Amino acid sequence: MIDPRPWLEHLRRHLPIAREGSDPEGVHQARVAARRLRVWLELAGMRALDHDLAWLVRGAGRVRDLEVLLSSPQPKAFAAWLERELQEARAALLPMLGSPRTAALLRALSALPPVPIPEAEARLPRLERRLRRKAALWAREDTLEALHAVRKALRRLRYAREWLEHDTGDLKQLQDALGRVGDLGFTLAYLERFAQQGGKVSPAHRRRLEGDLQRALEGAREGWGEAGGW
Repeated sequence: MIDPRPWLEHLRRHLPIAREGSDPEGVHQARVAARRLRVWLELAGMRALDHDLAWLVRGAGRVRDLEVLLSSPQPKAFAAWLERELQEARAALLPMLGSPRTAALLRALSALPPVPIPEAEARLPRLERRLRRKAALWAREDTLEALHAVRKALRRLRYAREWLEHDTGDLKQLQDALGRVGDLGFTLAYLERFAQQGGKVSPAHRRRLEGDLQRALEGAREGWGEAGGW
């Protein structure tokens, strides 16, 4: 049987840390737990609570992006702007974390029974097919959006295999390579927003990030090819 309770308790433990706001792991681990529970629901053949978990993941996304950006050195003016954006994002997230909807979600998840392993195993191929479809689209379009869709499908397959206690070392390596692209992509997106609001962006800094992104893209393509393309 695959029991959702360990990751439900993980979510419960980290929601107060996310609300308090001083430790970035609070939001990060709450999102990880919610994402893993979404995959558990798919393996269980249940969809009723998926929308609510997706709502929680999306709501915490902007905070997490900004915390990741601020965890590495940034130009001074850009960093100050990011701090202001983070405070706004946290202010928007707090009501969500303490809302009746979140409390009801936790209660509903706690009532779910474990899923038999054979049932979960039978649903695993669907996640593999989804990843192949997203990868085929990436091969045709070669855009950051298509790559991001591959990254999400890859993460869901990895989590599914971990629920089933399969080896996931190959998936983790690919996820890391695609994640580097994602991090650089949203860094440039925030830098563009900063510039649009009147912030001064060093052309050399932007070129450096764009060069890093191109190298990360090449690494992701190479890693995907070496893995057999799934």
